Amino acid sequence: MPHPKVAHREFPATPETVGTVREFTRGVLRDWERDAVIEDATLLVSELTTNAVLHAGTPVEVTVRDLTDVVEIAVADRLPERPVPQAGPLDVDTSPSTDSTRNGGMGLGLVAAIAQSWGVSYSGDRKAVWIRVAEVPTTGGTGSTLLLPPATEQQTEPRRRPDPWGALDSALAERLALDELLERTVEVARGVLAGDAAYIALATTDETLWEVRSAVGLAYPLLPFTSRTEETFPSAAPGPGPLINDDVMLARAHRGMLASAGMRSLVTAPLIVEGRITGLIGVASSSPGRFSKSAASVLQQGADRIALPVERARLAQVELARRASLSFLAEASDLLAGTLDERMTAALTAQLITSRLGAWCGVFTTTETNNLRLVYAAHADEEYTDALRLLLEALPPHEQEHPQRLWDDADLSAAGLRQELAKEIADGPAVCLPLLARGRRLGLLAIGQRPGADFGQGDIDVTDDFARRVSSALENARLYSNQTSMSEALQRSLLPAQRPDIPGVDYAVFYQPAGERTVVGGDFYDVFAADNRWCFAVGDVCGTGPEAASITGLARHTLRALAREGFSPAHIMHRLNLAILDENPSTRFLTMLYGELTAARRPEEGMRLRMVSAGHPLPLRLRPSGDVESIGSSQPLLGAFEDVDFFTEAVEIHPKDVVLAVTDGVTERRNGDDMLGDEGLTKIFNTCSGLTAQAVIARIERELMAFAPGGHTDDTAMLVLRFL
Repeated sequence: MPHPKVAHREFPATPETVGTVREFTRGVLRDWERDAVIEDATLLVSELTTNAVLHAGTPVEVTVRDLTDVVEIAVADRLPERPVPQAGPLDVDTSPSTDSTRNGGMGLGLVAAIAQSWGVSYSGDRKAVWIRVAEVPTTGGTGSTLLLPPATEQQTEPRRRPDPWGALDSALAERLALDELLERTVEVARGVLAGDAAYIALATTDETLWEVRSAVGLAYPLLPFTSRTEETFPSAAPGPGPLINDDVMLARAHRGMLASAGMRSLVTAPLIVEGRITGLIGVASSSPGRFSKSAASVLQQGADRIALPVERARLAQVELARRASLSFLAEASDLLAGTLDERMTAALTAQLITSRLGAWCGVFTTTETNNLRLVYAAHADEEYTDALRLLLEALPPHEQEHPQRLWDDADLSAAGLRQELAKEIADGPAVCLPLLARGRRLGLLAIGQRPGADFGQGDIDVTDDFARRVSSALENARLYSNQTSMSEALQRSLLPAQRPDIPGVDYAVFYQPAGERTVVGGDFYDVFAADNRWCFAVGDVCGTGPEAASITGLARHTLRALAREGFSPAHIMHRLNLAILDENPSTRFLTMLYGELTAARRPEEGMRLRMVSAGHPLPLRLRPSGDVESIGSSQPLLGAFEDVDFFTEAVEIHPKDVVLAVTDGVTERRNGDDMLGDEGLTKIFNTCSGLTAQAVIARIERELMAFAPGGHTDDTAMLVLRFL
């Protein structure tokens, strides 16, 4: 709110004072261009000054404030024990009276009729009658809770001084939220002590920092200030009490901010709950030496009255903030746990930060050379995002636990950052927390606010907890990435890096592991040349993972070595079976279709296929006529028994024939309780006449997805041989 205009002067108690005050008031209002209220204001201030001179006989202080909507005038004397004449009707007898407590005074009756509102404030050694006059005429004044009873009530004994803090009773009874309660309190405190400004600061947990939570009468909010209890209340004996400062320009704790707002004197009182200082209430005046010990005592009375309700409201606010923080952290943990990608984790982190804790966020990770790499940057205002990214890339931040600027103007100039947006970002406070996991530094989390904003202690605590959760998520993402890379490398090593050209044959292969990329699949295929033969294999190891990979590697290398020695398919299967039994003490079975292609004597006769199907689904052959048939016969699987015999089968393959070999990931594809089976695969293969080998693969894959939407649950391998 804008700082109100204030004019203050003290006058002696002489007959000429009324006219002097009237001219003083008129001149002030004319200078402020408040001509519409001059006549009403000068009339009423004359009446109030007359009462003060006649009935108090002490020096009179007049304070005029321009509150934008109204003009407030306070006339104070130094005889608080004498009651104010009561506001009677305007037509009562106004002849002089020697009874200073007469009922019915035309002066205050006139005040009640003209002023928008009026009241009386007491401060121990002072009494101030104040009025507020508006430019828009009102139907009559309405007094505050401090107004005297109407003249129709007869006083038979001296009137008790009204409770100066009674205006707070309704606020305390309503159990208002903390911010609203503090706003009410500072308004009342300023009025009770007839000050120009008031504020309340609440103590932090360690009671060494007061954070200003509410203020009135200042052009801008006070900053939190630090002070030790013994420095703030040096006269505390047996406990802390009120303190008067006659010149706030020397107030080190406030760093001259009250003086900058036009204040000269200050009185403060501690809020104490169970012997612990929980806050501080202060009232300031534009006049030096304004407050007496009596005023300090009155302020302490108010502090004692509000201390417990304020602490109760503060604890309620802390509890609500704690619940909100726990809810935020729980939601953030769930979201972070849902991704195992490093960049996605960083992006999610930045979005969560800018929605709850700061205006901007930058997530850095540590490279192998221990340098920082910016992974993601985000600003709550998208117009600033590019400037933020340039700033963070040019000037990677350093660790900083307490909120303050991360870069100064010299840093920006040295980096060549002259954009106004970058300068504005750098002007705000920021924290930069390390991302640690298992004693290793994974990176940094930088969080900043807009210039002029600040981090509350609660936000800093939540940020620390959030950073630990981000660290855990980034570590999981890195572990997943490393595991995925190793698994994919191992999977690639188990599949042929190069495939030979087979004269007269168009062929295509397909492989898709099931489940996570971190798990090595159990299916495999191989195509290779051996002398004048072209060999192929399609296999399926029971299970997945490293143990299955070891069987796959053993089978693939044994198969190639024996085939190149010229052994028959049956002998190769026999030797492979023994090798698996010798090298694999655990129960790991392997099914495999192994075949060798040799050219016929005449090209028009096609090719000859010699094969063994060791417990594997039999291959299918598609004739040019569209008929589909299985070829070969099933023989024992590998790795189960020692004493088994294998035999080689020979099949003549004619031009235009198409041979399909698959693993059980195809035939056992399920949609609920329905399974594709051999019959379903035959129907699909039957529609593939005239297609290239790769087109056959694409057709089968598309039909599998249509049969079982949502993916697959088993490894899948396919080999298609189309004979030209």
